[in-house]
Amino acid sequence: MLWGALRMRGSAGLAAFLSAVAAGVPIWAGSAQAAGFALREYGFDATATAFAGASAQADAPGFLATNPAASSGVDDWDAQFTLNAIYPTSEALFTTATTSLGTPTGGSVNPTDFIRDAYEPGMSVRLRLDERLTAGFALSAPWGLATKYNPGWAGRYYAVESKLLTANLAPSLAYEITDDFVVSAGLQAQWAKGTLSNAIDFGTIGAVNAVPGSLPGEQDGFAEVVGSDWGFGFILGVQWRPTDGVSLGAFYRSAVAHELQGDVDFELDTAGVGAVLSGVTGAFVDTRGFVDLTTPAVAQVGARFDLTPEWAVLAEAGFTQWSEIAELRVRFANPSQPDNFTIYDWKDTWLGAVGLRYQPQADWIFRAGVAFDESPTRDGTRDPRITDSDRTWVAFGVHHDLTETMAVQVGYSRLMFPDEPIFLSAATPGNEVRGNLVGRTDADADMITLQLTFR
Repeated sequence: MLWGALRMRGSAGLAAFLSAVAAGVPIWAGSAQAAGFALREYGFDATATAFAGASAQADAPGFLATNPAASSGVDDWDAQFTLNAIYPTSEALFTTATTSLGTPTGGSVNPTDFIRDAYEPGMSVRLRLDERLTAGFALSAPWGLATKYNPGWAGRYYAVESKLLTANLAPSLAYEITDDFVVSAGLQAQWAKGTLSNAIDFGTIGAVNAVPGSLPGEQDGFAEVVGSDWGFGFILGVQWRPTDGVSLGAFYRSAVAHELQGDVDFELDTAGVGAVLSGVTGAFVDTRGFVDLTTPAVAQVGARFDLTPEWAVLAEAGFTQWSEIAELRVRFANPSQPDNFTIYDWKDTWLGAVGLRYQPQADWIFRAGVAFDESPTRDGTRDPRITDSDRTWVAFGVHHDLTETMAVQVGYSRLMFPDEPIFLSAATPGNEVRGNLVGRTDADADMITLQLTFR
């Protein structure tokens, strides 16, 4: 009985880390603003139309993050530097929060502002090498999420802090086969670093295993994990102008496999229950952990239709292979700590977007768009670390040329999330001593984008 309990929760620290790592975070902090743990804040030019037409356009370096073929639009060289400021609001109400033995966990059942603010930079550079060949480089954060709760909240055995920092470096080349048809390819070098913490219910583990003085929900320990890794993949893109005024594009970003390695640090409860459990089994001691994580493949197609010299209609469809995230398994260097796993069973998803581009004169461009982005999560596996839901984007932005060699862009996006249920049961494999947590979460976000373009 003792070993059974330890097998479920003894690896809680890194198992929770996996939940966070599978729930990514932007490179410079933040909160996921696309479905799952994806991030789509690649730059003003794409976000100002809610990504509509992003893979079909080449008139700005920021489009490199959605199609490397966009480098073909450069005359000599240009560069963009972007800062996205993301301000989410979040709240939840949990009607059930008990230990596995049915004892109330105590603590707040109405957490707020647990999705964190983010300030996310990005950069894109393009260079023409000859009449047909161009080069591009994009730095972006395609995956991410950050949540943080009060350490004593009612769902602390599932999550306290979750963070994953990512950076995706993507050099690429594009070749113009004809004046109207461009092919491109490039590499991904993706760095990921995760930080995760959660409480451990030593009171329940001790009570199940008859450790004297054990009090479920009242004798908490703590686990914190930090891990990182580099992974590699590729990107492909094509753009085609079949007629004057029509631009089409397609983009593919491969999955990237990571083996995150990090330190697992345990803090035992002050009552000594965890010390007894650790002494008997050799578990709950600081060690190293290893997690296999694959960030999913993404494919997009887009179009731009120029109605007049001033007006263009934009459209985009995107597919993300979230079914890659079916199970997350944790391995430990400590032989007394068996593997732990978390079941997600996510589904593949689609994004759809439409937008407008209006250029009344040479030095002014206005953009606007709306998008719907599906969530890959399911009601039975959604948890406090990844409080995800379908979302609707509404966005607009303004571009102004300050001089012949410098332009400024300002954009705003509103992200609207419907409330979603969380139904976590101690009867689910992996949750045996995390307890029962039932409730609903709700969130929205505002994003302001500032960007400078040099050419």
